[in-house]
Amino acid sequence: MAVSASGKSRTSTGGNRRRDRPSPRQRLLDSATNLFTTEGIRVIGIDRILREADVAKASLYSLFGSKDALVIAYLENLDQQWRDAWHERTDQLKDPEDKIIAFFDQCIEEEPTKGFRGSHFQNAANEYPRPETESEKGIVAAVMEHRRWCHQTLTDLLTEKNGYPGTTQANQLLVFLDGGLAGSRLVQNIGPLETARDLARQLLSAPPADYSI
Repeated sequence: MAVSASGKSRTSTGGNRRRDRPSPRQRLLDSATNLFTTEGIRVIGIDRILREADVAKASLYSLFGSKDALVIAYLENLDQQWRDAWHERTDQLKDPEDKIIAFFDQCIEEEPTKGFRGSHFQNAANEYPRPETESEKGIVAAVMEHRRWCHQTLTDLLTEKNGYPGTTQANQLLVFLDGGLAGSRLVQNIGPLETARDLARQLLSAPPADYSI
């Protein structure tokens, strides 16, 4: 604590800033997220992340163990954020169809704020088309866990809506969503995602299949 000319003590603003800073782990994760989502994963080196996070290399290895482990943590964090945002969006909704359409609405709102980067999960998987090491396989597994949650959530909602297993329609809805995200990235606007949402509504409004035949 510093003492002013008047004799009154005052707290160092620099000390306050240090105490208010996020933890080294959070700074590494935040920096990795910013760099990976805007520039890609493989092109970003460890030193760039360390500079952005203002963290020593020893801290990165003690907290995560490797860059690949940091990539996995980044994807797991994105996945949890996406799930939390969807749950918040659908918390007051009762109709399963509205909850399904919320997948598309969420992407439509997010893409402009992301600079139309498309799906960060698809982008990550595209950088590891043939994973060789265990850590690279872990990166793809983190992507697939997000995919698994989306598919299972859609399947459960479709089953609730229709009264029979919704696996096939869940596959179709994900194809619409994938195409909408890829198209919006290409043309840099939300038009393809809005078309994907329209196709999803058409699919959901179709008469249920008659399994009595």
